[in-house]
Amino acid sequence: MSITNPSGSAPAGAEFQSTRQGFGYGTYSTTVEKDVSSLQKEAVWGCLFTYDAEAGPGYNEIDLCEASAWGGGSAYGQSWPVSQGHGYWFDAGKLPGEGNNTVDFPVTANPVLTHRMTWAPGKLTFETYAGEGYSGALLKRTVLEGSTVPVPARERIHFNLWVVGSGGGDPAHVKPETVTIRDFSFTSAASATTELYGAAAPVPAIAGAPNVGAALTASTGTESSGPGTAYRWYRAGAPIPGATGPTYALTAVDLGKAVGVSVTGSTADGQLVSRHSAPTAPVRPGTLAASAPSVTGTVKVGSALGVRPGIWTTGTVYKYQWYRSGVPITGAAAATYRLIAADAGKKMSIRITGIKPGYQPAAKTSAVTAPVAAGTLKAPVPAVSGILRAGYVLTANSGAWTPGTTLRFQWYRSGVVITGATGRTYRLVAADRADTLKVRVSGSLSGYTAAIRFSAPTARVR
Repeated sequence: MSITNPSGSAPAGAEFQSTRQGFGYGTYSTTVEKDVSSLQKEAVWGCLFTYDAEAGPGYNEIDLCEASAWGGGSAYGQSWPVSQGHGYWFDAGKLPGEGNNTVDFPVTANPVLTHRMTWAPGKLTFETYAGEGYSGALLKRTVLEGSTVPVPARERIHFNLWVVGSGGGDPAHVKPETVTIRDFSFTSAASATTELYGAAAPVPAIAGAPNVGAALTASTGTESSGPGTAYRWYRAGAPIPGATGPTYALTAVDLGKAVGVSVTGSTADGQLVSRHSAPTAPVRPGTLAASAPSVTGTVKVGSALGVRPGIWTTGTVYKYQWYRSGVPITGAAAATYRLIAADAGKKMSIRITGIKPGYQPAAKTSAVTAPVAAGTLKAPVPAVSGILRAGYVLTANSGAWTPGTTLRFQWYRSGVVITGATGRTYRLVAADRADTLKVRVSGSLSGYTAAIRFSAPTARVR
């Protein structure tokens, strides 16, 4: 592989990749002819890495023997040594040091290096040897283990030689670089002749309806006969974080996307096999569990009605609409509703619409109430104030009635109606001497039963 710069502008790079996908667990080996200690600081040698373009960010890359100076420092001409690395990315969406697990080490001036990697469930073993084959000096051995080690999917094999412009590099003046790949080999973990994804194991199937809220189950067949079976669920080709069990509950994030699963396990004869299912149809909206609501409260003008929503899918958000004899009430869109005069004699109901991301909205309507009864006015007993002497004014203090009530007054002299005395106040006259006075307050309000209240009689007028 070579890069040159005949135009004086930075070359993009040279790359090749396998047409095969899904190498999986096993041993990867390559012998490379290149003194990487002389690599230009603008160049990066991506010496064998597995890469699944559909998986990122996520478990998408294992680097067997990358080498670079990564830009040559912060200023042009600054010395920056070339180093090599063993490692992998477990979340390519994060920064280096946060989304990867990598070990860097110095390079030597060996003109030929042999690199070997063994990929097993939860474990990666990297080795770099001097010379061709494994008889030379072991220059570096790295073992990386843990739950973030990638799981086989649809990875390809890549080699590339490319230019980076970071730091103090000068990519426009890169000199020709050449790397010779002498060989590449892969031996599956199953056996030297039966490769992963071979015909020895059936393709897993997915059981369950592809609807949000439903659970999918990997039907694995004979390839998963033990506690070491590994599962990895995919959404539109990308690994789903944390989805590593035999079942997966579909969420709103999956809506409209196809879901697949890979299963890695052992066949009856002990061979380690990994297979990938066909994807489901695009995930459809889920169906909300919903029951009819019920109206609570006193069905009487002036009282507040409430609602019991019933049982719905957890996380459902409600929208409300109140109805008066089947007709929606403008603006009555809350969980409570205070009955007004217009409701008198009418039957009330409420309709709840449930909404949850990833689900089809659902609507349920309550049964109607009994006809709304007339309200009861708040009607306190009035009181009379003033000086009980002819020529002075008495005042009827009506108290606090239901807001909006229309009040009418009638004054009495010793229990007999005083003609024309229908105001809130009354001026005492000579005819009132030696008599008692009282006032009647009558209240009326649409939708309410009318009410009448009498004050207590006064002392005798002087």
